Amino acid sequence: MKLIKAFVRTTRLDDVAHALRSAGAPGIIVSRGHGIGYGYELFTFTLAPGEVGHAPEVAKVEVVCRERQVDGLVHAILAQGCTGCPGDGIVFVSPVETAVRIRSGETGIEALFAHADEQGGT
Repeated sequence: MKLIKAFVRTTRLDDVAHALRSAGAPGIIVSRGHGIGYGYELFTFTLAPGEVGHAPEVAKVEVVCRERQVDGLVHAILAQGCTGCPGDGIVFVSPVETAVRIRSGETGIEALFAHADEQGGT
């Protein structure tokens, strides 16, 4: 299993989420925050408490998937997240050692896809 973690513009979030669904993502987690991207001068922003909210708002999209799905899901994020301007975001892919479904105790890939398989999904 792999974890795809993408930081995208909030204005592109709906399109990215729809593209991931169309590309077969079993599910996504979305959270919003404020980010200061790689490559910015460290002294451009002050990170004093109360001022972090002035940093640009970003959406973090996380997907745990089968290894064979990674390329398609990353492509979906890139295709819908790109505006061609600085600040479009970044994607990370990392291994997932295991997963445990809290309700049933299923582990590994079965924990991730049991519900989708029951409904004829991925």
